[in-house]
Amino acid sequence: MTSQRTIARHPDTDSALDMLFVVDELATLLPSHDTSVALMEAAQLRGHRVLVTSASGLGYQDGVVTARCQDVTLRPAVLHGRRWITDREWFQLGEAYDYPLDEAQVVFMRTDPPVDAEYLRATYLLDLVDPDRTIVINSPKGLREANEHLFALRVPELSPPTLVSADARQIRDTVGDWGRAVLKPTDGMAGRGVLILAAGDPNLASIVDTATDRGRVQVLVQQWVPACAHGDRRVIVLDGTPIGAVRRIAGEDEFRCNMATGAAAVTDSVTDLDRDICAELAPHLRAHGLVFVGIDVIGDRLTEVNVTSPTGLREIDALSGTQLAEDVVAWVEANRPARFRRG
Repeated sequence: MTSQRTIARHPDTDSALDMLFVVDELATLLPSHDTSVALMEAAQLRGHRVLVTSASGLGYQDGVVTARCQDVTLRPAVLHGRRWITDREWFQLGEAYDYPLDEAQVVFMRTDPPVDAEYLRATYLLDLVDPDRTIVINSPKGLREANEHLFALRVPELSPPTLVSADARQIRDTVGDWGRAVLKPTDGMAGRGVLILAAGDPNLASIVDTATDRGRVQVLVQQWVPACAHGDRRVIVLDGTPIGAVRRIAGEDEFRCNMATGAAAVTDSVTDLDRDICAELAPHLRAHGLVFVGIDVIGDRLTEVNVTSPTGLREIDALSGTQLAEDVVAWVEANRPARFRRG
């Protein structure tokens, strides 16, 4: 049976809002998986105008931040069982034009890492957007400061024992003490470059030398958490509150629990542990303007805080019957700038 999508307007919304999405090229997105598409669909279904641009499409002219953008019309996915079914031609773009960002009520900054020079330039331009006129999710300053692998260390009591270092000897000695560890590049995503380190492995020195570029680049090393045998959990957090969760089980001959590496998504739900973790993390998120994030939890340990383009909404909605994308858009409606509130 196929689930039908219906328009569900927020009771306080009496006019369409302009919602601009800074995303990678639409043709590269997977409409049955990507959270950015789910958010755009929810905005459209709730009667709002959806515009898209890229990081390189942002600019500045005559005192105003601009975007070379296009209006987009989407053919929303439908849920069939626990799978999203999408049309091959799932979007239609209008003509490109220059758009002043102070006319938008919300800008979603959702291009994928790496946080490179192009990405940083985009955040510097978004810094110039008046927050009293336009909400930027997530805050450009927060995106620069919240490294996805290191931000959790602001609450070290929630994380596994962790070492950040470029010193090969220190890393090898730490792995010797722990027995087993996971190494992560500090600028990676989707499980890229994540490695298992094991004491006694004759390849350990070579692995560490390569990962640290012979002692020139810091890496993050975390003690192995045995609970990863049962997968990890992606928890979606909105304004400091966990709103949905999915468990990800590594594929055959894999240990990485990223869906990009073939992990299977399994039904899960928000737990008291998630609420406790978010209660500790929320002040740090709010202080950095990080409204919409995805945290990764293994067992009872927080391992990552994903802020650039956190995903998981499609899988959670399909498995749990939620409508998280509409919840996010409803939050925007409720928190839109004062000039767009009803008098």
